[in-house]
Amino acid sequence: MDFRTLFRPGILKTRPYQPGKPVSEVQRELGLESIVKLASNENPEGPLPAVVSAVVAAASGMNRYPDGSAYAVVHAIAEHLDVAPETIILGNGSNEIVDMMIRALVSPGENVVFSEKSFVVYPLTTTIHFECGKPVPLGADYKYDLQAMADAVDQRTKMMIVCNPNNPTGTYNTAAEFAALLDRVPGNVIVVVDEAYYEYVVADDYPQTLAMMAEHPNLVVLRTFSKIHSLAGLRVGYGIGHPELIGELHKTREPFNVNSLAQAAVLACLQDDGAVAERARNNRLWLEELDAGLKELGLDPVPSQTNFILVPCPGRAGALTQELLQRGVIVRPMGGFGFGDDAIRISVGLPEENRRCLKALKEILE
Repeated sequence: MDFRTLFRPGILKTRPYQPGKPVSEVQRELGLESIVKLASNENPEGPLPAVVSAVVAAASGMNRYPDGSAYAVVHAIAEHLDVAPETIILGNGSNEIVDMMIRALVSPGENVVFSEKSFVVYPLTTTIHFECGKPVPLGADYKYDLQAMADAVDQRTKMMIVCNPNNPTGTYNTAAEFAALLDRVPGNVIVVVDEAYYEYVVADDYPQTLAMMAEHPNLVVLRTFSKIHSLAGLRVGYGIGHPELIGELHKTREPFNVNSLAQAAVLACLQDDGAVAERARNNRLWLEELDAGLKELGLDPVPSQTNFILVPCPGRAGALTQELLQRGVIVRPMGGFGFGDDAIRISVGLPEENRRCLKALKEILE
């Protein structure tokens, strides 16, 4: 029997998300003593000691199901952001909330507007769900073209997704640009802004979206604990939106979708704003050093507001990735993000990791 005949067309057209090989496997295959992983936009500093202690303490209760409502976590986030608890929903990573929203809102024949050359989950999820994606080309300077996205909205549009700052380009749209978008999008179209890298941004004109919600109740903001909080391995994201919308969205949330260890870790993370600010400063210093080093090598990295840098390298991305891998440095080629063989993305690591990457690139380019 051909099981492919049983699946919807959107499933058959979709390629599964492709994570990189485990570091240990790459190390074994290539016979390398050490590996520097700069491919997944992780925080190289690791979780805070207090977070690790909280997870260890919570581990003794693993025989019990987690709090399905994540009451303590929701209320802690609400207090941290000065919003009502009813406006918050948790996800197993913020991308789960994207999936929840599409499942809840989009019917066959309706569409979701997003940008090309952005987070791979958007085309993946929309293809699976009734092939509802309506991608718009990325604009100039590797930035979202928000006006083109507004132009793409039609009578069948239910959602729009904006990644700001954008993964994988690191670019951002200003407060004025985002306000102009919201003014153009009809109130019955939900605008989801994915702010996974919010804590890394240093630009003064970056939009403060939570303040825009009162005037634009169709706005939903997504954030995560995977990046600056170093919880990528525990998968906790959250959304903030109008309480009526969030109340309905809970119907699509899987029971116990955020595990007990993750909940304990989040509560510990929220106790130390100072550490988050320090890590943001460290990231900026290390990013600027990496950016300067790339320019010294004759490359033209895209200015970034995140913890990664997009490096255009027309026709050489695959070769550079493999050459770096042979030298024990893992970066991410951007073919899966729509850049073909023309760009790589380098996550910001610890200073010695970034310098090892630059040294390897210098050997290759010379």
